[in-house]
Amino acid sequence: MVTPEAKKACSRAIQDHGISERRACMLAGVNRSTVRYRALENKDQELEKCIKEIALTKRRFGYRRIHMVLKRRGEKVNHKKVFRIYQHLGLKVLKRNGRKRALGVRLIRKKAERVNQRWALDFVSDSFISGKKLRLLTVIDEYSRKSLGVVVDTSLTGLRVTRELEKMIKAHGKPEAIVSDNGTEFTSHATIQWAKQEQIEWEYIEPGKPYQNGTIESFNGKMRDECLNENLFLDLKQAQRVIEAWCVEYNEERPHSSLEGKSPCERIREKEILERNGTSI
Repeated sequence: MVTPEAKKACSRAIQDHGISERRACMLAGVNRSTVRYRALENKDQELEKCIKEIALTKRRFGYRRIHMVLKRRGEKVNHKKVFRIYQHLGLKVLKRNGRKRALGVRLIRKKAERVNQRWALDFVSDSFISGKKLRLLTVIDEYSRKSLGVVVDTSLTGLRVTRELEKMIKAHGKPEAIVSDNGTEFTSHATIQWAKQEQIEWEYIEPGKPYQNGTIESFNGKMRDECLNENLFLDLKQAQRVIEAWCVEYNEERPHSSLEGKSPCERIREKEILERNGTSI
């Protein structure tokens, strides 16, 4: 018997045989005050329930991001308390297989200071239950981290990339520059001619150095961890529907650590308000 609960149970069992409390506690090796102690009412039941609900719904959220969600809901709670409850409930984010870290000198790119200053593009691969390949074109705004669109299909060509970018420009405005790797779809004749015609500067990262386009790599990692790895896709329509729903939540609700716990849409609204007031962030 090593825990107080076990010793208390043993002491009570001994007392059931007509032995006094003092003698029973001595035999069980437990203090009488420990046996007599009655736990106080738990005042954090609602908070525990809320934390558990978020953790079960968003399985890839740790206690820090759960704390951000609670703050967005208006809960006034310290992150240390969230951590204690998180541990008490036995919650944790399971680690996935590790990945290779980039080596060498990192290219320092000037940080985007406004919306549509620079867009970032990349491809992500996945598959259906049947094993058939699935390709995703991800596009985000580097300043707000907003997902401008995720094109989901079984095949994506350079010409298709330009058509999808035209749709995004009509919806969100034209970017000053676009950053991507050196994939064949991004270096095709159709893509280069389109960028020249639209007068958009297209920046290519160095081959084999994806960290130079770290913003889109971070987004892709979150999407894979929280969406692609959490769902099984039966067909293309289901994949498009699930991924689109995740992107809407990412833009409007999900707290972003690099945006001080705000969502990308909140960051854009905050920027617009500050610009109208003649200030900047």
